Amino acid sequence: MDKTLFNLHDLVLLIIAFECLAVAFYLGLNRAKASLPTSLLIAFLAVHAGIALHELVLWGSTFRYWVLDASPNYFFVLNFAYWLDGPLLFLFACSVTQQHFKLQRWHGLLLVPVALFAVFIFQHFYALPHDAKVTLVKDYSFADFDYVFMDLLAKAIRVVFSVYATLLILRGNEQTKATFNVPEWLPKVLMLLTAVLAWETMLSMIKVYHSLYVFPYYDVVEFIGLASYYMQFALFNTVIFMSASHFLRAQPAKPKAVEREPVSQALLEQLETTMERERPYLNQNLSFERLAEKLDIPVKELSNAINRHYEVNFYEFINNYRIQEAKRLLEDPACFEKSITDIFYDAGFNSKSVYNTLFKKKFNKTPSQYRNDVKQKLAKQQTQAGLS
Repeated sequence: MDKTLFNLHDLVLLIIAFECLAVAFYLGLNRAKASLPTSLLIAFLAVHAGIALHELVLWGSTFRYWVLDASPNYFFVLNFAYWLDGPLLFLFACSVTQQHFKLQRWHGLLLVPVALFAVFIFQHFYALPHDAKVTLVKDYSFADFDYVFMDLLAKAIRVVFSVYATLLILRGNEQTKATFNVPEWLPKVLMLLTAVLAWETMLSMIKVYHSLYVFPYYDVVEFIGLASYYMQFALFNTVIFMSASHFLRAQPAKPKAVEREPVSQALLEQLETTMERERPYLNQNLSFERLAEKLDIPVKELSNAINRHYEVNFYEFINNYRIQEAKRLLEDPACFEKSITDIFYDAGFNSKSVYNTLFKKKFNKTPSQYRNDVKQKLAKQQTQAGLS
């Protein structure tokens, strides 16, 4: 790859970087409101642009000497992108599969590999005298064992995060994914991305072997490296604009005011009767389609009825019933021995964080605090009854 000049390979990398930055910029300007998934997607795209530019500086003879003439200190700055895209992909997957997901302090541990690389690159490059750094770059000394081993470690970490992100999307709660409009094709895209990252990891493994024992077919290394550029190019051009259009979800233009037909009272009575008597909300996997099938009405008609009459979306409507059921169970002395986890499962929730958040929002208490208050109130009533 050190033989490439400003040619088609360099152009592919430039296009990848440009597309990532362009879509990230477009997302940032046009999103309807600030959202963590969109912000993480923007960061992921920006980091991937950095990876493409780093490869261009590392192996493109023209560009590497432009950077070298400016300052050798710029040479490994974009290398940090390799250590950031995996954690960003993982956090993005968390944000679209876990309702009310927020960044926590422990997420800072994801930056530990970044910090370790910073220490490594400072000791092996930035702490060197200026002339030594220039010589190192010109002689491709970053192909020595220490450098290629760190490169292999970065690539392996990326694969692990990509696999984990794919599993999160595949196994994520369907209700939460529907809330964030996660497309059905996203797991397949992540699988393809994982395959590309695994391909790059194989390249790094060959480089490590070559630094120790000399790989006899080193032309293969150049082929694998260039092939990874084109695989990324194909993948990003297939997916990147689909992702942008899907996660932007900008507010549409307000339609002209039209008179709407009133919601069918018979439908509302049927819905409320079903919810009270059959309690379908206790099914953790209840969906729009399943409820509409139970009521024997079109999904669109059910959606319109809930949105227009109750002025909430489907999951808010269902969770209101679940919260009331959880409240009933917490107040029932027969359920005092049940754990809080058992209570939220029995009420139809499948996420403790969602349950706790919604309950506290409605009653200004956690479920545990609410049940303790109920117990204290009952004990006080029993004491007063005994005295009388």
